Amino acid sequence: MEKSNEANYESERDKTAKRIKSKLIKSIGKVLIGGSVLITGLSSVYTIGQNEQAVITQFGNPVRVILNPLETPDKEETVKKLKTEYADRGVSCSEGAGLKFKIPFIQSVNRFDRRLQRWNGNPEQIPTKDKKYIWVDTTARYFIEDPLKFLNTVGVEYSAHGRLDEVVDSETGTAIRTRNLIEVVRSNDREMRIAEEELRETIPSEKASEGRAKILEEITRNAMKICRERYGIAIHPEGVLIKGINYVQEVKEKVEDRMIAERDRISKKYISEGEGEYQRIMGEKEREVKKISSEAEKTAKEIMGKADAEATRIYARGFHHKEVDSQGKILRESDVVGFNSDPEFYKFWRTLQLYEDGVGKGTRMVLGTDNPLFELMGGKMPSYEKRSLKEIAPEKK
Repeated sequence: MEKSNEANYESERDKTAKRIKSKLIKSIGKVLIGGSVLITGLSSVYTIGQNEQAVITQFGNPVRVILNPLETPDKEETVKKLKTEYADRGVSCSEGAGLKFKIPFIQSVNRFDRRLQRWNGNPEQIPTKDKKYIWVDTTARYFIEDPLKFLNTVGVEYSAHGRLDEVVDSETGTAIRTRNLIEVVRSNDREMRIAEEELRETIPSEKASEGRAKILEEITRNAMKICRERYGIAIHPEGVLIKGINYVQEVKEKVEDRMIAERDRISKKYISEGEGEYQRIMGEKEREVKKISSEAEKTAKEIMGKADAEATRIYARGFHHKEVDSQGKILRESDVVGFNSDPEFYKFWRTLQLYEDGVGKGTRMVLGTDNPLFELMGGKMPSYEKRSLKEIAPEKK
């Protein structure tokens, strides 16, 4: 009895285990099937962003291209041309961003940026046609115009800079080597503004027949053609630009030395002109001083002459006497003062002259009381002291 119960128990346990195992297997199968379906569904769906374009490949061969062209003046013409080329190669083409479908697992998506990219070339030493060595630094903006050609020839985006280095640097060197320096540095042939007129002779006499703008147009045109045909890369319509042009160090030093020499020459010329002007002004000043001194001396002598004449006249009035009647007629004319007429007045006058001429400022004299020079100092006056000047020399009527 007990053995029968044990057999039944084991039989029921086995059945239960089998049922659980069956359900588990079914659940796992459902999960696997659901996961497979989900993975398959997800791998067959992809999105293209607004800034992307793509090439769909199947086992490495392109089967579809999704264009998202940049807005350029020739956009429509470029898209039409690309679609024709793709159709000839059996590759389908569509435009625009959004949700897309592909065959899962066997097709892959190769994405490329559609936006403008900046390319900066390496500064390069280039000789001009007139043997002037200069450093030229160029830059440009580019974008991927033909994704399929770019994928086949370049592969990845970071390699695009190497391709542009080859093409743009080569075209830049070719354009500059065939032209003189003035063509590279000038944009037109307008007359240069000169800060100092003396520097005019240092300005090159030749004029720019083309100018930098035309040279850059040529570089852009040639580089654009090569990049499009080889790599599917287009350069933005603004073209290749020159960021900087500079002399190489040796030439730069020579140019600086020449500029210093020119400035020295101009400064010496200014100094020489200044010295000449100084000498001219000093000469005019000396002449003016001599002229003023001569005129002043002349005027002084004229004044002194007039003063002497006036003194002589006054002295004459003191030494001369005229008797006139009531009608002004001269009755008698004679000396009032003189050795014969009035010795005392003459002595008084000559004593005053001696004081004036012989006794200067700071002069010290020792005189006795009986010295003739001391008479006036002692208060002794001539006998005519009380006579008036009118009595001695009457006024003219």
